[in-house]
Amino acid sequence: MTRRSSRAEVRNPVLGLPAARLIQAMPADTRALLSVLLLDLAAEACHRSRSSWERRKVFVAAYWATVAVYAGHIARVLGGTRQRSASRKPFRIEQKGYAELAAANWAEASNLYCERRDRSGLGASMYPEALLLIADTPVGRISYNGRIWLPGDWEPGTEPLYDNRSPAGH
Repeated sequence: MTRRSSRAEVRNPVLGLPAARLIQAMPADTRALLSVLLLDLAAEACHRSRSSWERRKVFVAAYWATVAVYAGHIARVLGGTRQRSASRKPFRIEQKGYAELAAANWAEASNLYCERRDRSGLGASMYPEALLLIADTPVGRISYNGRIWLPGDWEPGTEPLYDNRSPAGH
């Protein structure tokens, strides 16, 4: 008999919900995309929780800690791992005329693109943007300056998904 503390639905209560079975039945590419995004959300929420705690904003810290826990639980229902290992690189960088690259996160994708850009010696009018994918789903495009935007055309007032000018990427 399995000890209660060893059962998956005790460690991750989301597994006990009927919708969890439906989530697990989704196509693998969709689950992979959502898992990566939820793990990213969990990491950011954890960072915000710690930051709020340091500023003595206890209720805000508790909120972000809860967001982090449930985002992680749902990511694991989708098939994500607790921690992204250093070798796991779910982001793919596709760029015309260049080999595909793999990245572990937004920052690494931006850095790889910028390193390649710098080695090429090409200016903004000659160096192509890159498409950023998770599984086969486009999640962003990397512009010449290394910022990552939503896929599609840029519009005035649009904020980048990842901004390589700031230490946190926001």
